[in-house]
Amino acid sequence: MSGAAERTLVVEARDLDTDERTVATFDVEMPADEAGRRAQLAGMVARLHPDARMRSFGGAAASFLDSESLVVAHYGGTGGQPTRETSGDRMQQVEQQPLFAV
Repeated sequence: MSGAAERTLVVEARDLDTDERTVATFDVEMPADEAGRRAQLAGMVARLHPDARMRSFGGAAASFLDSESLVVAHYGGTGGQPTRETSGDRMQQVEQQPLFAV
């Protein structure tokens, strides 16, 4: 698949009644386009939690809900353990202006 990167797809589910949690991971080729990622996340969750419906999606993560579970699916790093990306390179210092002039 061209334009795809090898990543770990993580599906985390939390039982709404008992708070029991399950995690499943899969090595996948992450699609380069947003529509492809959305479809891949939804497809993987549908295999594991057929009644869960997508509630939100944001680039590389989506949340789902059914009558028993809250499910979050997201992409981790290249194989192995998922990594958390930081926005440190995109952040800039901002000085807060006074609320009231004196």
